[in-house]
Amino acid sequence: MAIPQSGLIFVLDENNAGVLPALRACRAIGHERVTDLPAQGIAPGTLDADLLRRLGARGLFALVARDGRMLEPLMQRQAWRESGVTVFLLGKKWGTLKLAELSRRLLFLWPTLVEYAEQGGQGVAWRVSPTIPGPATNAFRLVTSRGDEGLV
Repeated sequence: MAIPQSGLIFVLDENNAGVLPALRACRAIGHERVTDLPAQGIAPGTLDADLLRRLGARGLFALVARDGRMLEPLMQRQAWRESGVTVFLLGKKWGTLKLAELSRRLLFLWPTLVEYAEQGGQGVAWRVSPTIPGPATNAFRLVTSRGDEGLV
C-alpha cells in the first residue's frame, strides 16, 4: 500500500469551478486542500500542457478535469508525464449534468477520489464515470500510471 501524500492539493479545472463552493462547504469530506486554477495563478484558457507543467513545478497536485480526452494528444501526455500531476478525467457525460447533480455526484465520489489520489502516488490518471453503479470505487478506472507507455 502506498503512503498517503501529505501536502497534496486538489485543483478543479475551469469547467468544474462551479462545484468548488459545494466542496468547500461540505464538512463531511473532511478535506480543505481544494482549490481552482486561478487560485494557483493559472488563467482560464491556459493550454492543458502548460497548466500541467506549471502545477507539476509547484508541488503535489491532483487535477480534476472535465476533459476526458485531456491526455490523448501526445504533447499533453508528455507534459503530464513530466509534471507528475495526478489527473482525474471526468468525460463528456459529466458536462451534460446540471450543476446541482454534478455537485451531488462529485461529493459522493470525493472521499474515494481523495483516497486514490493520496495512495496512488503522483503521475497517475483515472477516468471517473458520472454513473454511480453501487460503491464509489466502481466509478473509477485506472487509465495509466507514470511508467506506462500509453493510455488504455
